[in-house]
Amino acid sequence: MPGRTALQKSAARVPLFPQMSTEAGRALALLPEALSRVRPLNLSHRRSLPEDAASLSRLLTVERGELRRPYWSSPAFVSAYLYYFLPWNLLRLVPLLTALPLPDPRCAAPAGGEVLLLDVGSGPLTLPLALWLARPEWGDAPVRILALDSASQPLDLGRKLFAALGEMLGRKIWPVLTAASPVEQLARRAAPAFSGGRVRPWLVTAANVLNELHCDRCASDFARSGDGVPSRYGAERFENLLEVLSPLLSLQRRAEGAGTATGRSDAAPALLVVEPGTRLGGKTLMRLRATALAGGFAALAPCSHSSACPLLAGDGGRTWCHFTFGSGGAPEWLRRLSAAAGLDKKALSLSALLLRQASGLRQEAGSAGRARVLSAPFAVPGLAGRARYACADGGLLLLEDAEGLACGDLIHARVSPDAPRDAKSRARIVRRASLLY
Repeated sequence: MPGRTALQKSAARVPLFPQMSTEAGRALALLPEALSRVRPLNLSHRRSLPEDAASLSRLLTVERGELRRPYWSSPAFVSAYLYYFLPWNLLRLVPLLTALPLPDPRCAAPAGGEVLLLDVGSGPLTLPLALWLARPEWGDAPVRILALDSASQPLDLGRKLFAALGEMLGRKIWPVLTAASPVEQLARRAAPAFSGGRVRPWLVTAANVLNELHCDRCASDFARSGDGVPSRYGAERFENLLEVLSPLLSLQRRAEGAGTATGRSDAAPALLVVEPGTRLGGKTLMRLRATALAGGFAALAPCSHSSACPLLAGDGGRTWCHFTFGSGGAPEWLRRLSAAAGLDKKALSLSALLLRQASGLRQEAGSAGRARVLSAPFAVPGLAGRARYACADGGLLLLEDAEGLACGDLIHARVSPDAPRDAKSRARIVRRASLLY
């Protein structure tokens, strides 16, 4: 039908935030016991924990400019981070890491060797812990972790927590190396592990790190940008970050050329960056994506394509790329602590980006027509039901009667060239048609 755009009837949706496994839920329920082995609380600290969590939350958000020294120097804030922020971050990351198309470490490892997970700004190993919980099928994979942070204390606490959880769950943990070092020294710190060809880079990760790159001297750029994300200075920092990481992300290809790798193009190391789902976090990742694509990277996920970001181009008004999902997987102990701190959470949000060098990557079959659902449902005059925005190769889409979908779902849409556009966002309208789900 001319002018009609439809969701494909046969296309299955793929969630970005699947329900956590029973094993991961059990780990979160046991987390206070594991933490008590690593960071026991006396009665006074236990009583002040809700207030300390609230104070640290204010310091990391509205009072960020008053942060004069690392919060790891405060015993109260260390406990607040471990007992409040760490579990909520795990709840954000575990579903995401379950769903993302990460390279398989078992395919990337050399014969008889190991692959390296390099985590930048690791803190108490939050992302490696989340990945270990999200992918139990990789528990026996030859993975070694190199965790890098500017402070040594959180790294030590995270390593001990990882060991405690492994013992309590009866699961093998991945070996951990730590380095108290700035991100600029990551390649140098990792280089000794690669000597001899027995270890290969597999995955470079950075969670809640990019915003730390913004320093006082870029404050004027913040003000001029109007959205809290410096343009000129921020792009320069992103280029520097990618330059620092590029030896690690291209090392595998040199190894393949030497005939020591599996030869599979999908065994190339990847870069995963996760930021808060705030305007600053989302727009920071959008601009990192633009810089990375210009530098020869491909966006693998959550992006449904590697074309220009329609949100960065101005489509959809002043929104930013982020995803929101429910907090139903939170254990009861964490809900009680959050309520006592006045920090109840009904929903969680994040922004994420999975990148890999574009050279040699195969085009995934069926990738044409893919779209990623971006928004909560909302009413649009003239459209049936409640609509949602989605991002596709051809730009922003407006999905009619899409309340049954979830933010983050990957779907397929058949978009005709003469599809009508929404007057406000200029997104092309996708009719509900006869999609079954």
